Amino acid sequence: MTGPQQTPEPSAAFNARLEELRRGYAKGLPDEIALIRQCWGLARTLPSFDPLILKPLRTHVHNLAGSGATYGYDRLSRLMQDIEQKIDLLADFPEDAGRIVLELDALLAEVDTTSVPSGEQKNWAELDIHRPRKRPDKLKVLLALAKDSPSSGLDEQLLHYGMEIRVCDPEALAERLVEFHPDILLFEEDAESNRICPSLRNLFDQAQSQSDNDKMGYSEKGIPDIFILNNQPSIATRVRAFRNGAREVLFNPPEISALLAKIDDCFLEQVGGAIHVLIIDDDKELAQFHANVLEQAGFKVEIAHTAAELEQKLGNFSVDVILMDLHMPDYNGIELSAALRQDPSLYGVPIIFISVEQDIVRHLGAIKVGGDDFLIKPVAVPYLIASVETRARRGRELRSLIRKDGLTGLFNHVSIEDSLQQMLARAIRSKTDLSVAMIDLDYFKKVNDNYGHLVGDRVLIDFARFLKGRLRKSDVVGRFGGEEFMLILPDTSVEHGRALLESIRQSFSIVNHNTAATPVRVTFSAGVACHPDFSTASTLIKAADTAMYQAKEQGRNRVITASRETLQTEGGNGE
Repeated sequence: MTGPQQTPEPSAAFNARLEELRRGYAKGLPDEIALIRQCWGLARTLPSFDPLILKPLRTHVHNLAGSGATYGYDRLSRLMQDIEQKIDLLADFPEDAGRIVLELDALLAEVDTTSVPSGEQKNWAELDIHRPRKRPDKLKVLLALAKDSPSSGLDEQLLHYGMEIRVCDPEALAERLVEFHPDILLFEEDAESNRICPSLRNLFDQAQSQSDNDKMGYSEKGIPDIFILNNQPSIATRVRAFRNGAREVLFNPPEISALLAKIDDCFLEQVGGAIHVLIIDDDKELAQFHANVLEQAGFKVEIAHTAAELEQKLGNFSVDVILMDLHMPDYNGIELSAALRQDPSLYGVPIIFISVEQDIVRHLGAIKVGGDDFLIKPVAVPYLIASVETRARRGRELRSLIRKDGLTGLFNHVSIEDSLQQMLARAIRSKTDLSVAMIDLDYFKKVNDNYGHLVGDRVLIDFARFLKGRLRKSDVVGRFGGEEFMLILPDTSVEHGRALLESIRQSFSIVNHNTAATPVRVTFSAGVACHPDFSTASTLIKAADTAMYQAKEQGRNRVITASRETLQTEGGNGE
């Protein structure tokens, strides 16, 4: 279940863009119909109907079949679908050409009567467009826990991550909802006492009935995302939770790093930023319509009309979902999908086919070569948005399992090195600086020995989140191994890289990682190297790593920059 959605009024600019597209479509429609008639007039005089000869005609017909209903020309769209089927029959069954030609003539004769809008024109303001809610600056979490809860102490752990926390008895939940207006609710169930989390609707009604002193009303804030804590989750438990509107059932007590990841996932923009959609469609009007709708829903969209444009977009755009037409002039969607699935960097990126094609055989062909879904044009706006968002979430989760470190959620060793190769190639092309930092936590073995591995793991998780909170979205951070981390800082000179690491070092050194009486504070040593001083990924890593070990040898808790001479002096092993 996705979290509560914000449903803003479609902006005047958004309405104006769609209205401009509709007017442009209507204005160009007579020329497009004339072109179809011209193509058919030339084709029907030929002695045979080779598919290559019919291809231009089919392309124009296919585009109108797909875009007509979107702009209010429902009858024209249905007529073009019938014509497209006849064109395919003409290519597949030349022995029936005489009959099919007459049927095509009859269908084309109906074009004038169908090339007008069907009924009232669409009201763009009525489109059901939801935007994922943004994470508030101060996340509010309400814990509904029994006094003897296994999750007691969870509030102290969450406080450590900058959240505003309240704890209440499950019986007082409705009252606390009104007082606190949380973004996240964790409700502890107990089978023995038959304490079960109420449905979202019941929670809402109870909160509303108790909001006499709250003039804004709880409905204005929205119902929070609900996680249920259960000692022994089962299928029945999870089904009931889903029916009641809860997001997920978690083991009680939850593992803190997993819980933090689940909370992050409530706010899609926190997990990899806005969804990136690449639309591949030669129908420019329809592609632009889909792009405008998806952008209004908060996604970032790029459009490629040809295979050459596709290659260029893939080189400069990190893709979460590919939305692809099945029939295009140069290549069909099945061929493109087969080619894209051979690119390791696109492994796990969902491909959604979108077409007026209703032949189940072609649907199966698209799925077999790696398609993940098949949408029939015209696609209802809510269905399009939901399909793209759902596929993007699952794709990100799959890629995360492959590319991310299980404890910290950062890129793993292989992924961070792959990222460096790509970002360095971009820096070389654009002739810009690129800094790499290697970081190692000081005396980390002593933390594990003195306080246990749970505290050690907490330090690693804290450091990962600390780094992500201090870096730009364009920066990349990964866990290189153990307590060693690697940062990639594009458009950053070695001086600016060192200044950034100094600021992070000073701030992190005063963080207390232990909720017990004895404070646990950890420092780190870092080395920074920069392109163009070092021209390859391997020399950048080696130079930064050597500088880091020099920082350890000089007393730890410091940052050293690498020079060309750095590689001549190998540092020690550190600790």
